[in-house]
Amino acid sequence: MMRLRWVMTLFAGVAVMALGVPASAGAAASTQPSQWYTVANGIGESYGLAPDGQGGLLSYAYVGSSYSGSLLDFSAAQLAQAAAGVPVAPLPVPLTTTAATSGQWDAGIAVASNGTIYFTASSNATIWELAPGSATATALAVASPPWSDLAGLVLSPNGQDLYVSDQDNGDLYRVDLTTDAVTTILTTSGNDLQQIAFDASGNLYVADQGDNQVLEIPVATLLAQISPVTPGHGALVVADWGSDGSGDLTGLAFDAAGNLYSGDYSSNDGVAIVEVSAAQLAQVAATGTPATFANGELVDVADATTPAVDGPQPLAVVNNVLYVGNFDAANIVALALAAPTARAQDLSVLRSGGTLSATWRGGTAPYRCVLLQGFHDPTGFAVGTGTTSCSFSGLSLYAAFGIEVISGYGTATPLTAEAFAPAPGLTCARGSATRHYTSPGSRCPRGWHPTD
Repeated sequence: MMRLRWVMTLFAGVAVMALGVPASAGAAASTQPSQWYTVANGIGESYGLAPDGQGGLLSYAYVGSSYSGSLLDFSAAQLAQAAAGVPVAPLPVPLTTTAATSGQWDAGIAVASNGTIYFTASSNATIWELAPGSATATALAVASPPWSDLAGLVLSPNGQDLYVSDQDNGDLYRVDLTTDAVTTILTTSGNDLQQIAFDASGNLYVADQGDNQVLEIPVATLLAQISPVTPGHGALVVADWGSDGSGDLTGLAFDAAGNLYSGDYSSNDGVAIVEVSAAQLAQVAATGTPATFANGELVDVADATTPAVDGPQPLAVVNNVLYVGNFDAANIVALALAAPTARAQDLSVLRSGGTLSATWRGGTAPYRCVLLQGFHDPTGFAVGTGTTSCSFSGLSLYAAFGIEVISGYGTATPLTAEAFAPAPGLTCARGSATRHYTSPGSRCPRGWHPTD
């Protein structure tokens, strides 16, 4: 956070009182513990993963040379059981439409807020819709579909459109769920496009396996778009794994803090899952320089006690847990992510003479309290720490001050809250009489004394 560069030097004459948290050396790249666990074994080669909207997870996987696919449902209770160290057996989603699964593979999957399931079937270039409580899937009535080999699938944030990627011709499409009309959003030179994801702001990301890059189409471009964009022209390159990666980029997923995870199927370098932090993505947006494989945060560093990430295909995040469908190992593994930052709540300040105190609740440790002078950021003032309160003393009576509480200080996603108090001025008393002075440098007359 840039403001911290201004406030780390203590201002002369200001005392800082705080509780609890030791000082930090400053912002650092986020790190993830290597605590992978197995969710399910023997489920087949996984191609699609998606949150089910009820704290559970849906998977599309196929078994054997017949490429016969299955929709699998992991309930929230089963995911909790797996997190406790007991792998589970998912329940197949009832599906009597054999054309939707027999001989099909490379399926993307998405779940609408009403429970409707959408999934793709690569070999017959069909998007299927399965209504809640139904076992019969219906093909979307897309006239003359332009795609040939579907892979990724995601619902728009408003649930009105589907976005699908074609791993054969390298294009990305939007399908209007009301009219079934298709619009080409992104064209490449036949690149192999894979999984798609939206961030919290509505920007769209797609894994470009052909060029080993992650492409972003900003939400403003999506809303105003009248013609397809191309990489570098309307579609931003936000991550470029280049020759450092294996050239087999597959899955994408965002966590609650805005960090992006990508999966590398071939894993020639022994690395399969890489994180690009929210802070890095913000830097990419500001500079136009993509993140690289070298400065990404590796989140699947193996140790003897964790299951291997082996040929990952789809990724999904549910309740701040990253799930990975392993194509080669025919299983699903998971990693509990670092808790997202929460903002300090109910921040209030109290001014008493030359002392300003703040109290708050909630938020995410570690915290930093920053003294603000007037109603703007200071050029050099005091910084303190605290867990639920902090205070600053020795302040001028003739200036307004505020306190900013930084929650999650030193992480990739700090959040701030601010509150201010006006200048109290100087009140003088003699007997029952009082006088109030607001001019800087004022002093009580002879025979009068300050009330504070």
